[in-house]
Amino acid sequence: MCNFEHTISRLFGDSRCLEMEDGRMDAIKLRNARLQLTAEREELLKSLKRNQLAAEDIKLEKTEDEGDLAAISHDRDVLYNLHETNFVRLQLIEKAIAAIDGGQYGQCMRCEEDINDKRLDAVPWAETCIRCQERIESEQTSSRLVMAGPEDEADL
Repeated sequence: MCNFEHTISRLFGDSRCLEMEDGRMDAIKLRNARLQLTAEREELLKSLKRNQLAAEDIKLEKTEDEGDLAAISHDRDVLYNLHETNFVRLQLIEKAIAAIDGGQYGQCMRCEEDINDKRLDAVPWAETCIRCQERIESEQTSSRLVMAGPEDEADL
């Protein structure tokens, strides 16, 4: 696309021109990504704080009833899993913000190709393109099957 078309399409909002000609994202797209990541980060911090307060409340509960103890144990496990998931997402968000600052946001950390805009819109903290993410998940699934394989065969 020539510079004139690039300028016109940017003025009138053509989505094909969200990237500069050299492949790096333009300032508007980066600003929007930073705003979205920052908002998500703030929500996660609030959620982590709520989970921490809820966990402290659970610690204060004293009971000897087995049903109550089972419910408390379950609640504690749920809170732990929520906390762990939120903490991992928070780390990914902070990496994405650092990537914006470093000029590498939207670049797949595995193949170094650009991550599709639709993927970044859906998962702004994505570190890999769809193709690499599918490979990672396939490798993880394969390694789980290999680990589970011998035990399952012994049971037959």
